[in-house]
Amino acid sequence: MVVHTDIVADARVRKSAQTVHKLGYDVVLIHGLPRGATERVEANLEGIPTIGLPVPFSLAALKAERERARRARRPGFPGYRSNAEAEWARQQKEIAGFRASRHPRLVRAMFRLARLLTEWRVRYHDGREARLQRRWAAFDDQERPVSRLDWNYEVPAFSDISLAFTREIWRHDPAIIHAHDAAVLEAVVNATNHLAARGARPRLIYDAHEFVAGAVRSSERLRTAWRQMEAHHIKSVDAVITVSEPIADALHRNHRLAARPTVVLNAPVVSSRAVAPSDIRRDCGLAPEIPLLVYSGVTAPKRGVATVVDALAQVPGVHLALVCVPSPTAPFAPELARRGEEMGVADRMHLLQPVEPEAVLDYLRTADLGIHPMIGGIPNHEMALPNKIFDYVFAGLPIITSDLAEMGAFVRRTGVGEVFPYGDVDACAEALTRALAALPRYRERIAQGDLEQTYSWESQEAKLASLYRASSTAAR
Repeated sequence: MVVHTDIVADARVRKSAQTVHKLGYDVVLIHGLPRGATERVEANLEGIPTIGLPVPFSLAALKAERERARRARRPGFPGYRSNAEAEWARQQKEIAGFRASRHPRLVRAMFRLARLLTEWRVRYHDGREARLQRRWAAFDDQERPVSRLDWNYEVPAFSDISLAFTREIWRHDPAIIHAHDAAVLEAVVNATNHLAARGARPRLIYDAHEFVAGAVRSSERLRTAWRQMEAHHIKSVDAVITVSEPIADALHRNHRLAARPTVVLNAPVVSSRAVAPSDIRRDCGLAPEIPLLVYSGVTAPKRGVATVVDALAQVPGVHLALVCVPSPTAPFAPELARRGEEMGVADRMHLLQPVEPEAVLDYLRTADLGIHPMIGGIPNHEMALPNKIFDYVFAGLPIITSDLAEMGAFVRRTGVGEVFPYGDVDACAEALTRALAALPRYRERIAQGDLEQTYSWESQEAKLASLYRASSTAAR
């Protein structure tokens, strides 16, 4: 198995590796290390060898350096090679004019011609600079629609990951390569092609953790680069797994796949729960009778957590615990703390360290409600069925979610909580009030136990087993 990120908090990768190992396969889990790491790290995950590889991401820095050099390059005559050189010539022209009066008329005329030539060259240079700046501005327009582009140039990380991972992958001579997420596609396809050239092509499984074509990116060029990269490499894939039914439909349709992707929900293991070193209520220092709402996950703006912080001001007495992945000091978490101070609810907010993925259910069980306020209007979000909503439910917590297509449908179908329009602070506060009033009913619904038959990791393992059996047969 291959994933470009660290596996410390990646529950899906860890569960997948453990399931495949349990099925009797020899699994090696190759993963990336946090930025700044320089040394390879070999470890063990419950009997599974893990290999952590540093990814220097040096090509991104080289791209920036090339861009600077490219933009600074000028042909020289009739203009100048740089703005500094043009300004030097302009100043020297003025000084030459001051000195000209001491020479005879004929010499002064020659000097004047030289100054006129310099003046013309400076004007030409300034005009050329203005034209170049307009062209670079048009080129830099990140929202400009682009039909085709070089995705490796736009996103050097694809090549950086390939440089770090490809040799390590083929060194193990795998029969099956299970690639987690789109960022490693180039690396695993390169390794597959290398092994195929030696007469031992492995089967390639692509586990699409998100809808790449509809994910949040900082610009249209990046969205296009990711979309075209996935479309190109998915042609080399033998089987596709993804995390929700709508994403499976979209991948099948958009890439004209021969078979519809297998949906393996990102659900928690419920039969064997690791014991957490503490619990969330104890870490918040709260008595059992105090209402406690929890959000567990990344605190990036697109997760919508600021809506909950604002809503907290409308529900006196309710506390909010933020289990911040990867840590309470990571980007955006301190901003939420400052927002809590502005809203006058800082004394009811608790920023906490995450626990190991296997211990999440045990850790969360002492809260009252779980919330996922993810913003909508983004295709990947509308199609998502995130692992945290399953974590909340199997920890025994009723849930509140923004009313996105897939999450809202899940809440209505299962009857385990409330929904509200994303970004609506008043509606979020009202949903929280309703859920607190109906806690006994929602808890009783969760306690019925039938949800485990469909939404636990154990219910998903048979799909992985079937896919691996088919891949093993084809590989022989």
